[in-house]
Amino acid sequence: MGRENAELILGNHEIMLLNTMTFFREREQDKPIFSGVTDEGLNPFEIWTHPCNGGEGTCLDLLGMKEEKRNAIEEFLRKCRLIKRIDIGENKYHLSHSFSLKKAFGKELFYEKTDKKTVESIVWESIFDPTQELAEAKNVFYYKRDIYVVGHIFTQRLGNMDEKGKGKIFKSDSYRGHRVINVDCGMALNSRSSRLGCVRLEDGAEYYVPLLPD
Repeated sequence: MGRENAELILGNHEIMLLNTMTFFREREQDKPIFSGVTDEGLNPFEIWTHPCNGGEGTCLDLLGMKEEKRNAIEEFLRKCRLIKRIDIGENKYHLSHSFSLKKAFGKELFYEKTDKKTVESIVWESIFDPTQELAEAKNVFYYKRDIYVVGHIFTQRLGNMDEKGKGKIFKSDSYRGHRVINVDCGMALNSRSSRLGCVRLEDGAEYYVPLLPD
């Protein structure tokens, strides 16, 4: 929150946190219907702390904080961007956690100014997900000339690994109609294939930090 040389683009885990805080607040107010309950009957707290999402530790830390600090974190997240488009040289980069929109929105898209359905789509859907109908579509995003820098789907799932089996940044000039870079090299896999992937947008140079030593 206090680092001037870094900016957080909201992803699904931050949204699960915010949904859970809203759920707790509604429950305290005895509202009869809580927002965000899924078709399977899971509430936002159950979704975030589900083993598949791994939010239990973060949730316990958050609830153990002083209310003032917890509120500051929530306020910070609510003011973050979901999408940011930036110009570097002749290229325009589109930065988001995972997805985008089929309509124009300008240079940036903030959480506070975006409806809930659109928020969920941006942080959960993926152009790389073969189970989605969108996977068969071409040109699924509005800005045709942008280079879409995303994550969410491990590059290992795309078969994009180096000779040692470690996740490698995925780059394509024509993936389902768009130029795409996927930097998610599987840190959440918590394995020897996991590493942090970074791209320097000025020249495309790649940098990696392994999760575990070879």
